[in-house]
Amino acid sequence: MEPPRNVKEVQRLTGRLAALNRFLSKSAEKSLPFFQIMRKTAGFQWTSECQEAFDELKRYLSSPPVLSKPKVGETLYLYLGVSPTAISSVLIREEDDIQHAIFYVSKTLREVELRYSPVEKTVLAIVWTVKKLGHYFQAHPVQVLTHQPLGALMRSPTSSSRMVKWAIFLSQYNIDIRPRPAIKGQALADFVTECTVRAATDGEPSATSDDWWTLYTDGSSATKACGGGVVLVTPEGFKAYYAIRFSFKVSNNEAEYEALLCGLRLAANMKARQIHIKCDSKLVVGQISEEYEAKEGRMKQYKEVAKELLKVFEAHSLTQIPRAQNSEADILSKLSAESPEHISKIAKIEELSLSSIHASPVMSIQQRQEDWISDIITFISTGQLPENGTRAKLAKLRAPSYTIEDGRLYKRSYNGTLLRCLHQDEAEVAMEEVHSGTCSAHQGPFSMSRRLILQGYFWPTMARDCADLARRCTACQHFQKAPGRPAVIYAPISTSVPFSRWGIDLVGPLPRGTSNNRYIIVAIDYFTKWVEAEPLASITEAKCRHFVLKNILTRFGVPHQIISDNGTQFEAAPFCALLEAWGIKHTFSSVAYPQGNGQVENANRILLEGLKKKLEAEGGGWVEELHNILWAYRTTPRRATGETPFSLYYGFEAKAPTEVTLPTRRVIQYDPEVNDNNMALDLHLLSERREQDFIRAENYRRQVKGYIDAKVRTREFQVGDYVLRRREASQPTEGGKMAPKFEGPYIIATIIKPGTYKLKRPNGKDVPRHWNVHHLVKFYQ
Repeated sequence: MEPPRNVKEVQRLTGRLAALNRFLSKSAEKSLPFFQIMRKTAGFQWTSECQEAFDELKRYLSSPPVLSKPKVGETLYLYLGVSPTAISSVLIREEDDIQHAIFYVSKTLREVELRYSPVEKTVLAIVWTVKKLGHYFQAHPVQVLTHQPLGALMRSPTSSSRMVKWAIFLSQYNIDIRPRPAIKGQALADFVTECTVRAATDGEPSATSDDWWTLYTDGSSATKACGGGVVLVTPEGFKAYYAIRFSFKVSNNEAEYEALLCGLRLAANMKARQIHIKCDSKLVVGQISEEYEAKEGRMKQYKEVAKELLKVFEAHSLTQIPRAQNSEADILSKLSAESPEHISKIAKIEELSLSSIHASPVMSIQQRQEDWISDIITFISTGQLPENGTRAKLAKLRAPSYTIEDGRLYKRSYNGTLLRCLHQDEAEVAMEEVHSGTCSAHQGPFSMSRRLILQGYFWPTMARDCADLARRCTACQHFQKAPGRPAVIYAPISTSVPFSRWGIDLVGPLPRGTSNNRYIIVAIDYFTKWVEAEPLASITEAKCRHFVLKNILTRFGVPHQIISDNGTQFEAAPFCALLEAWGIKHTFSSVAYPQGNGQVENANRILLEGLKKKLEAEGGGWVEELHNILWAYRTTPRRATGETPFSLYYGFEAKAPTEVTLPTRRVIQYDPEVNDNNMALDLHLLSERREQDFIRAENYRRQVKGYIDAKVRTREFQVGDYVLRRREASQPTEGGKMAPKFEGPYIIATIIKPGTYKLKRPNGKDVPRHWNVHHLVKFYQ
């Protein structure tokens, strides 16, 4: 086999290698020089490296391995190979204590994958092999043999989102990760399984102690959103991801400072003592290390706050690194308010409402004011009481149930064990761990306080503090149980003039009927309860306009008001222009709150129930039966008025089909002349009847209001309050059982009327439409 003499022959060679990929160990790595020739734009250049790779390939092909066929149900083994530019693997089976190769897999890494860590490249090799040889992994249990601690890293809650995604993908297969034993087959002797993780990355100073932490920070200032990203790495290698959204405008340098300060506060709260700080802002690093002078006033303030926070740590180092080495913090800094929900399971996302230089002065977390523990210890040890009368009384009252062991205060519990007494900052750490730590389930305050006592901790305000923390927990608020009781006083809509107020709505989609109809448009008069309805094939804005013109304006005159939901057909400009041209007030009900247009919603329910029962009993199409159901509705007395809609419209009752076969007295004694006179008299009395019906309807509404108001638990908000919104109201078709029940937070922008609000996002962007208090709950910060 002669070496290639042009690009065409190189392409032919790589094509042959692709066909033999199954038989070639680390074929991607062996073929890499050939691929590089095809990528070059300068033309064909056969280098010494290419010739060496070509010769190595010929030597390998002179004695190719013999592949084996697996037996049903036997356990297979996977060896991995990782290099800076390619990943490889070999699937083997073992027979008579000898290992036989089944399939070789190899892949050249892309530009993004080249920047993966060695551990991530190793997991990527497993994922790529599973995708390539999925049928083997479905039919056989597979043991991955490696020296890397992949199992622990993939199960760690602090692993990167990429590792979590891969772990979820691999969990569907019967894969067991085990330490790699010796290779027992000559076919595998040349296969280099994997590279080891370097103790320290090139260019990074190695720690002189096992207690050094590493902090990566980055800030981002953009037109739509500003934020910061923090990645804190523990001495054991675990990573904590933290994203901060700034609700105030900052420059790019200020964003870098804010991210650094948030990272330092996070490290201090996690009890880090020695820390390596890595930031890609040359200005921030230079100013804090005194290489650059901070001339601008705000930069001076940020510098002083940062130096004050650094005093918390016993030792620290500050290094400026390229942005390419700070990619994780850079991604976190660019998370916007509309970030996907799964991000919150990987990185903790919080909002900073006030800049660090305007917040309260920084105090060392190691400085602790005199508190209740000091009072009791002093009283038990020396008999001295605090000068403050209230503190002295509490210390004297509490002291008999406490004891001092090795200089630490303990409380004697009722079962005889000693409970360690905690300061306020220690209590915060304990509550955070019990509520949202590694082995936690975001339990309620009662369970939290019981767990803390069982674990051996105590402080006097335990129950109150647990309740406050659980109430402020963002995750708990997003998944809290929605309030069941009504949140606003019932305000019925009434009118004393027939056909002056209409409610309109759309029903569907329904089973396809005659003329391809799938929807019903329904309108109801709020006084007479008269219903108009038509089947529609499509629910366009033009069809809705035609219905209003044909069934309302040209039959009953111009109404004063039409109430609709927030459907796009009713919000369309031509529909609104029609109502405005006729001087009709158009009112929208709150989103996902059918009670706001309850009359037409009730009519929809009755029509649908009638259609379902009619079709069940007699068959046929619902389009043909719709007019029969409308007739039944119009000739049935309504509970609110005590009259039929037909009689309130025409002044007398309609002749029913039953009266044709079973004549009633008015049919038997029918006289046209007398009937005309009686109809004229009834029309004179119709207005009085309507007044009586209006009074009867008002009494009925008063009874309904009393019944509903007795169940109301009022929820009111003021402008500027933070709230959460029911997710099912804004995204009814998205999510599943694991989706949060609430989303937000949002801010109350305007009070439209009691119980109805206009919302905006924390970044000031308005939220479309109005929202009823039924879908809102208070957000605690």
